[in-house]
Amino acid sequence: MKRKLRGTILIVLGLALAFSGAALYGRYEREAAVAGQNAQHLLQELHYDLSQRHLLGVEAEAPEGQMPQIMLDGYALLGVFTAEEAGIELPIIENWNYEKLKHSPCRYSGSLAEGNLVLLGHNYASHLGNLSQLEVGDSVTFTDITGKIHRFCVAETATLRPEQVQAVEESPYPLTVFTCTPSGKSRFVVYCEASSGQ
Repeated sequence: MKRKLRGTILIVLGLALAFSGAALYGRYEREAAVAGQNAQHLLQELHYDLSQRHLLGVEAEAPEGQMPQIMLDGYALLGVFTAEEAGIELPIIENWNYEKLKHSPCRYSGSLAEGNLVLLGHNYASHLGNLSQLEVGDSVTFTDITGKIHRFCVAETATLRPEQVQAVEESPYPLTVFTCTPSGKSRFVVYCEASSGQ
């Protein structure tokens, strides 16, 4: 009788865990879908706004000590990060926080002018989920709000523990991009050096 009761309890617990896991995965998928829509909307708005500014000769604003930016839908946008080999083209929002990351990747720290720009984003398939597809030698670009294209190539990649954030913050490379691994327990980092001729 005790064995049967124990078996029933284990089955019920297993089913409860399975349903909880399915519910969490469903929530993640919904968040990822909305995040993808948000990023694509911002990207389209940004491309349109930049084309209009170019036609009108309007300059992007550059607040003291910050990268040039424009405001769209309540977000200060810095430009577009593109990694063709990974199928990534995303707008970058200034000054990250968790709410902003639901819309698009953000600037974590640094700037292009200082040669230490660090970008971060969620690992949603529609955001930086394909970042780990990049390999040493692959090309990436950052097109700033003025329309200038900054060209880089991947110098190295790494998988870091969350507490190794110093390896990202003190990166010697002019562009560093990172996201969570699929498990969420580590961070995948791409370190980029300026392409020759830039």
